[in-house]
Amino acid sequence: MNRLPPAQQALASHILSSAADLTLASIRADGTPHASTVSFAADGLVLYVAIALDSHKAHELRTHPRVALTINAPYRTWNEIRGMSVDAVAELIHEPVEAQRAAAALLRKFPAFAQVVADTSALPWPGMLFVRITPLTVSLLDYTQGFGHTDTVDLRADSASRVP
Repeated sequence: MNRLPPAQQALASHILSSAADLTLASIRADGTPHASTVSFAADGLVLYVAIALDSHKAHELRTHPRVALTINAPYRTWNEIRGMSVDAVAELIHEPVEAQRAAAALLRKFPAFAQVVADTSALPWPGMLFVRITPLTVSLLDYTQGFGHTDTVDLRADSASRVP
């Protein structure tokens, strides 16, 4: 996966570090979209979430790994809006090393997981699945640059390529 250009990487890092939740849209078995809010941790542009083992989201991701998501940094006025819209692939994590990476990232960002999860040393956590979300296309919204200002980067191609 290619990286974002430096200015867009800085904005994405700001958004990812200042936001606690994202809205994740997946596809139901009948083809309709389903959006839900989940807490996340980031490792660069790769995102990790923990979801309930038998949740609707878990069933949807097993069948349809393509997802879309949005993340917004906190703001007070419209001219401060900064956010990202991402088309991605979501994969349930089965590899122990990757599960450890996801657990560590989530615990760093949300230490309260240690009080909520029965045993954070057992991986994956009891009753939960870890999900790795790998971006394919990232659109960065930055109203500090003007109303509706958006830069879109296709991470599957040359890192400088723009998607119309």
